[in-house]
This record gives sequence, structure tokens and C-alpha cells, in this order.
Amino acid sequence: MSRFFFVVADDRNMEVQNDGLELPDREAAWVEATTACGELLRDLNGKLKPGDQWSMKVQDATGADIYLLEFKTRAM
Repeated sequence: MSRFFFVVADDRNMEVQNDGLELPDREAAWVEATTACGELLRDLNGKLKPGDQWSMKVQDATGADIYLLEFKTRAM
């Protein structure tokens, strides 16, 4: 098992969402990240506006970045 950290950033701030999760491997961290992103975006309840940016970075126990999920919005 390895520890992974999930860092959420928006236009205003950046924060670690947890103290890290023990997961079997990087694939499990990816599944956790995509699931968590879906839940967090849903919880915004329409607050995400055109021009906003939102992201989640997944880091391993050494602090190295392993995944980045980015959401950018814009009016067309």
C-alpha cells in the first residue's frame, strides 16, 4: 500500500483535501481521483462559472505529482 494525496485548486486557493489515503497502487489513486472530482464538481451546485478553473493534483508519498485533472470553463 502507498499513500496518495489529493490537492484541489481553484482560481482563489489550493488545499490538500485529506491527510493522504492508503491505496494499493497508482491505478487505484486514479480511480479515487476521478470519483472524487465528480463528487466535488457536483457539490459546487452551479457555482462554477464561465472563465473559472478548477483542478485536482494527485501526489505520491514523496510529494511527486503523478496525475493532474483540470476543468476549465468558458463561454462560447
